[in-house]
This record gives sequence, structure tokens and C-alpha cells, in this order.
Amino acid sequence: MKSLDLKANKSKKATFHLTLDDMVVGTLYFKDGCWVFKYSNEYKESQFTPLVNFPSLDKIYKSEELWPFFSSRIPSLARKNIQDKIKKKGINENDYLELLSFFGKRTITNPFELNNISH
Repeated sequence: MKSLDLKANKSKKATFHLTLDDMVVGTLYFKDGCWVFKYSNEYKESQFTPLVNFPSLDKIYKSEELWPFFSSRIPSLARKNIQDKIKKKGINENDYLELLSFFGKRTITNPFELNNISH
């Protein structure tokens, strides 16, 4: 996938819930050019182990780059069928928020769902 740069557009905001079945695992935010991930209290109190990329249940993770755990949900933009979907839906292919909102809900690589709740 080509490199996408959301850092330049700090005016955008989004909130996503990462869920497993009916449980909110954590919340992913984008605000002021920074990605933030934190676990939900419900997940912290469960018997589940932390995600490999986010090993501390109590830490609030911050990054200017979207973590691979989430960015891997966006398919290769070089694929023709993906380009067709992007054009049909009018998605800006240079906008991680739009791409993650459209493509990121489910993936075959893990059982988690990612839902944009900031609409």
C-alpha cells in the first residue's frame, strides 16, 4: 500500500470502537493529528489477555502513525476491485480515516470488529 499521511490534516477527528463479540475491547481515536488507543474498562476486567501490539491494559497508546494492527485492515489500494469500490463510494484514497471507516470493520486475520462511531 502506498504511504498515506494523515498528520497533515489535524482538523479531522474520528472515534472507533474495537469489539469482540458484544464486548468493547477498546477505543481508537484520531484527534489533532494523533492516533490514540485505550482499552475499555470492560475488557480490562475480563479474563482476556492484552493485544500483542498493546501489551499494557492500563496504558493509553499514542502515535502519529496508525498502528499496523489497524492499518492492515485496509486492503492494497493497487488492487483494481479496491479502486473500483473507492471510486464508486467517492472515498478519498489518501485519507486513512475514510479508508479505515469503509474497509476496516472486519478482517479475516482476527476476530475483532472496528466500528466508526463518530458519524
